[in-house]
Amino acid sequence: MTPLPPDASSAGVPGEMVSARWVEWRRSVDLDKYDARWESMAARGESVHGEADAVSRLSRDHFDGGTLTVLDAGCGTGRLGIELANRGHRVVGVDLDPDMIDRARRKRSDIEWHATDLVAFTTLTRFDLVVMAGNIPNFCRPGEQERIVANLAQLLAPHGLLVCGWSQESNDDSYHAEQFIADGEANGLSLVSAWKNWEGDAFENGDYAVIVLS
Repeated sequence: MTPLPPDASSAGVPGEMVSARWVEWRRSVDLDKYDARWESMAARGESVHGEADAVSRLSRDHFDGGTLTVLDAGCGTGRLGIELANRGHRVVGVDLDPDMIDRARRKRSDIEWHATDLVAFTTLTRFDLVVMAGNIPNFCRPGEQERIVANLAQLLAPHGLLVCGWSQESNDDSYHAEQFIADGEANGLSLVSAWKNWEGDAFENGDYAVIVLS
């Protein structure tokens, strides 16, 4: 797909530039209510930043707790990227849906946001950590996951980490943890950890996986 310019706005059906499945999600979700739900949960004291907590553990265990340069790949409305910026990391956010990027940019204009395809995103920056949270592989057009992994692998700094967490669905075109690992290995990466949740519990072939490659 051709990458969109950073300030592009969607035309026609919301989400149509992403995939048919993403269009269905966009039809079912009011983005105002989507953001408000997370804000309400946080206001009640509920834990809503499991992904950011996982990044903090990885920072401690692999980078001596230092500040990281992070690519939030498939950043949505910016929940994770903004939290990581609040924790002191340098964040770049990328999402193909310009409506999501517009909302993220309105929340934190000081973060670098791009409405661009992960297959084609390029930058001179090399990232300590690239994280895909929020079921990104399942919302891609079938067959594009391999190309995304290949591109993201090229954006990693030496000893950088590529982290992805998503549901392990049973559809015919589902993209599973073993394929993600294989695609990473085909691009020079190796398995570091496999969890069943963002809390870091060991993966046991369940219905959710968080895979860390280096």
